[in-house]
Amino acid sequence: MNTNIFAIPVPPWAQKELERVHDYVRESLPETLQSFWDSDGFGLSGFDRKPLRPYLVLLVARHYGCTGERPLRLAASIHMIHMASLLHDRLGYVRQAPGAGEDTDQAHHHREALDILLGDFFFSKASRFIVEDGETRIIREHIQTSLESAEAQAKLVTLEKELDSVEPARCFEVVADKVSLLLSLSLRVGAILGEAGNEAEESLGECGLLLGRMVRILEDLSIWERISTEGSPLSPDAKYSYPMILLWEKEGRGAWEEAARRLLSPGASDLEVLRAMLDGKGYLTASRKTACTYSDQAWGRLSGFAETEELRLLESVVRFPFDGEGLPDEEVSP
Repeated sequence: MNTNIFAIPVPPWAQKELERVHDYVRESLPETLQSFWDSDGFGLSGFDRKPLRPYLVLLVARHYGCTGERPLRLAASIHMIHMASLLHDRLGYVRQAPGAGEDTDQAHHHREALDILLGDFFFSKASRFIVEDGETRIIREHIQTSLESAEAQAKLVTLEKELDSVEPARCFEVVADKVSLLLSLSLRVGAILGEAGNEAEESLGECGLLLGRMVRILEDLSIWERISTEGSPLSPDAKYSYPMILLWEKEGRGAWEEAARRLLSPGASDLEVLRAMLDGKGYLTASRKTACTYSDQAWGRLSGFAETEELRLLESVVRFPFDGEGLPDEEVSP
């Protein structure tokens, strides 16, 4: 699979507006935290100037003729919610080298404390932007998405206790929900800004949920590819990645549990063997085909919309890993 799969071409106007979104995010930080932001973006891959979620807000709003500062501020709020989620999700996932020492341990706890602080700050600031906007429907969608995201995280934590009764596909849905819910919110916010109407808003929301499933599977595949090229460690929920779910469905829970034990082993060679096994049995290829199916379904939710340049760009987001077409300018990343 192409390691540059998360490279969605965007036009110059969108690049300029996404830079403005980035400025809104940075300027919202207290001075004491701006130095951490400027140094390394807190070490998160999602801290870039070309993020997907605010791009979706801007695309849909512009499709319906809504431009200016209002969509920029709300796009920034969506980006801050995403970054808060990234910061909170990585807590406890950083693996310490054996015998690293007390200083390293203290540095790790210090970084976790900063993650919590900045994550909480971003979520609170995003909520303030949304409340200040004053649109009741956007406030309601924000609250509902926050509740559903918290529920999804709680379900992920409790999956271990429910494996005897839960279906494998449900495990994937729980893991994918946090991606899907925020993508759906992004499209809904754009629709509300553009006064699109309930039917269009529902179609766009469903498009976002399906897009999230596709993105989650492609993220899973990207992780498995990096094992062979970088020997990257995996987070504990990698056992619910889509190729692993297929292994469970096809070969039973016992085979899945054995593979999950290899995931937690410290040896990179074990991970390489596991990846080779998943590839040899066709689970990586099958996962990509499923991602393509979700892409087709998401694209179908856009049928019947008025033909505009923004709609074409939105369609290119939904189809970006599979069409190989797009504008040659800047790029946006999930």
